[in-house]
Amino acid sequence: MRKEARSRMSFFDAYEIRARLMPAALIASPLVLPLFAFGLVSASMSTALASALLVMVIYLFSHVVAFLGRRSEPALWESWGGSPSLTVLSDADKTFPAVTKKAIQKAILDIYSMDLEAVAGDAAKWREQGTEAFRLVRQYLRQHDPKGVWTSQNAEYGFIRNTLASAWLCAVLAGLVAAVSCGVPWWFDHAKTLHGALAIVAVVIGVVVLVIRFALLPKVARSIAFRYSESAWLCFLNASKTGGKASKGGGD
Repeated sequence: MRKEARSRMSFFDAYEIRARLMPAALIASPLVLPLFAFGLVSASMSTALASALLVMVIYLFSHVVAFLGRRSEPALWESWGGSPSLTVLSDADKTFPAVTKKAIQKAILDIYSMDLEAVAGDAAKWREQGTEAFRLVRQYLRQHDPKGVWTSQNAEYGFIRNTLASAWLCAVLAGLVAAVSCGVPWWFDHAKTLHGALAIVAVVIGVVVLVIRFALLPKVARSIAFRYSESAWLCFLNASKTGGKASKGGGD
């Protein structure tokens, strides 16, 4: 019950708004114009009722984009050569100097008794322990640095990841809207000019979404993911110097 209450309270927090609701609004945007054009939302409908209908659509899509984002993450990381949080700690990566990497690993050892340096020779074990360490570090940051810079970058990463994973759905919806807009004037007594314009707008939205999805979002997602990982480790290192022992509770 306590977990459910916290979930309800946090649905409209900064992370949920930026990482789930904003992508959902973007993905569902092709459906907004037809709601008005086809009379599903009319001028006679109260503002409260129309707003409630739109909120319900966005809320539904927020769960869809979150699911697609989480499902796409392993393949996304693989295309980058591994999890960003582990890559920045690897010997080959130049994000941190060696002294900072050692300090981070020492903080992990001191707080969670996990010695990443001791398993550095075993790549599989290092990845396993490193992944668990970062999960615990995220929980540590929620307890000891809940307003740190890592929070905004985490939300940015969630927004880009979810948008990248669900952009195809927006293009599909735009295509469906265009197809329906072309067919409706022939089946019902609707203005052909209105629906022709709606079809053109939907096609433009679909094309723009696909261009951005393939030409821009992958690069932006990678940049933000690595910046978030860098900030999270540094915030953890700073917080570990003043924070206490953390519990080994789970994270997202």
